[in-house]
Amino acid sequence: MRNMVIVTVIAALVTLTTRGWRMTSGVLLGSVLCLFNLRWLKASTAAILAPAVHTQDSRVPRWTASKFILRWFVLVAVAWLAVLSGAFDVLGIAIGLATFVGAVMIEATYQAWLTFKE
Repeated sequence: MRNMVIVTVIAALVTLTTRGWRMTSGVLLGSVLCLFNLRWLKASTAAILAPAVHTQDSRVPRWTASKFILRWFVLVAVAWLAVLSGAFDVLGIAIGLATFVGAVMIEATYQAWLTFKE
């Protein structure tokens, strides 16, 4: 989470100074959508796996798997409406959605550094 905030702040500052407020607002919206997506993914996965663990049954409760598909429809709808409003740049939203990737790269680099430091 900390690394996502770091990547978001850096991306927002860079886009604000080089591309303007539309791109920056897109980055911020994309970052919020990325965080929302991550939280919803965790909740959906837990909802699918928890009953299977407790009952030792591989069947998933009805409509639980649809949360995965619904999550994507919600993300696309919000991004689409944001772009239609004219206040958000599509590339900025995409960059914001990629903050998780940047955060993972920072963590991987940090973990590699800790490994080779010893």
